[in-house]
Amino acid sequence: MNNFKALLKYKWFILVLTLLAAIFSFGFAYFKPAVYDTSISFSINRINKQQTTQYQYDDYYAIQASDLFSQTVMSWFMTPSVLLEIYDKAGIDPQIKSIASFTSRFKIKKYSPQNIVVSFKERDKNTAEKISESIISIISQKGEQSNKDAESKSLFEVKGAKPVIVESKPSLWLSTLIGLVGGFILSLIIVNFILYFKQDKVNQVTFK
Repeated sequence: MNNFKALLKYKWFILVLTLLAAIFSFGFAYFKPAVYDTSISFSINRINKQQTTQYQYDDYYAIQASDLFSQTVMSWFMTPSVLLEIYDKAGIDPQIKSIASFTSRFKIKKYSPQNIVVSFKERDKNTAEKISESIISIISQKGEQSNKDAESKSLFEVKGAKPVIVESKPSLWLSTLIGLVGGFILSLIIVNFILYFKQDKVNQVTFK
């Protein structure tokens, strides 16, 4: 009860700090530029099927081969020279600050031996579209060149689907609510520290 009365003395401090945190969170979410989440799926398709005497295992071997080749495709998105080629074809400055940050721009996930999804973020929709087109073109071209048999026939094709580009922006109401709760909790912590040090000072004076 005493603690509650003590907190009431600082009610305006708590109210102001809570409102300031909510306003700051709202402003941050409102003025933050939109980000365009982009996703491209690639299918690894088998073409020019090789003849084998073990027909009963043909599908199994095809899946295993697709799985191995998909690993190669995934590795291209972690290769700086390939990424630079993608940006050059798109006519966009890659603005490379470090090799590590450059190669981490693209996230690659394999959902099956024949299905790969590449995702990345851009602040401009036009830039996201250009990079997407360049990715599909470069990866398809490299896929065709890197899996040829003795007769120079490609065994697999890497086919990119239509890119999915979605605008992403923080929710104003959710950000404001988080600011309210966070500001309220922070104000209580600060007030409790003030009360603690005041009580500690009183105890020291009483002890003396």
